[in-house]
Amino acid sequence: MTDKALTIYSGRLRPDLTPIYKLFEGLTGIKASVEMIYHLDVEQRIKAERADPQGDLLLTNSQVAVEAVRESGVFEPYQAEVARGYDSWLRAPDYAWLSFTAWPRSAMVNRQILPDPKTWPTRFEDFASPELRGKASTSTVNEETMVSQVSALRAVKGDEWTWRLIDRLLANGLRIYPSNKHTRDALIPEGNAVAMVNSSNFHVFLMEGNPVGEAWLDQERGGIGTNIEAHVVAVIKGAKHPQAARDFIDWLLSPDIQTLLARMFGETPVNAKAVHGMVKPLSDIRRTDVSLAKITALRDSTRAYLSTKGFAAPERD
Repeated sequence: MTDKALTIYSGRLRPDLTPIYKLFEGLTGIKASVEMIYHLDVEQRIKAERADPQGDLLLTNSQVAVEAVRESGVFEPYQAEVARGYDSWLRAPDYAWLSFTAWPRSAMVNRQILPDPKTWPTRFEDFASPELRGKASTSTVNEETMVSQVSALRAVKGDEWTWRLIDRLLANGLRIYPSNKHTRDALIPEGNAVAMVNSSNFHVFLMEGNPVGEAWLDQERGGIGTNIEAHVVAVIKGAKHPQAARDFIDWLLSPDIQTLLARMFGETPVNAKAVHGMVKPLSDIRRTDVSLAKITALRDSTRAYLSTKGFAAPERD
């Protein structure tokens, strides 16, 4: 290792990865400076600095958001050893960005309201059932995972089916919150029965002592499956410390750190050698079978349509 400094632009604000950065610094002697940037702004920040990059590494919470700017040439492809064994959807076609933990969607269940697992939803469509009238919840389009989930449904089932489902959910009293965090935090105090969140949200909430369960939706043979987004990392083209950026990626994808991320934050490892613990392995999840390119192409129109239906992101201060 020659670089002894690393500047990370992080569009991931929660959970806080400070312990991971400190551990990397302690083990390698590479000083990691982290600038937190709102997740919907971070890619544009890198594009704006293209002529004189100030960051070395991008770390953020959406494949689709990064894929949307990849062809602008702001990333330096890196074929990390672990990533060479990835399924294609876990990386950019040219390795310009790499997933470092997966983010599958699941239903978090309030066990005070639904104590019997036999009554838990098994399909996303169940959120429109009479049993869940006024008791199902999800986030606004502030969350890329929400946008990606609906875009994947459009790709698989078509617009007519998808928009009809959205109308059914709204007619059934679907509750909409600003973010995944707000959605999960409201589950118990506001008496919601189920919340559509990312699986890691369930694990974090459970470890805080909340009486919740996790329902995996559309997992039957031939079913729609669940959309899986991912946290991603990419070397910024023209970085001042490219070797440190590559060293951090290799370390982040190692079995030990993947195991730690699963243990600390309930995040789904992308390295098959990691210890998953209570976290469901990727190999056990039926993923919605649609290309990332298609989801990315539908991203803006999905966001725009949902925003007209009450899913608009909250105003920022």
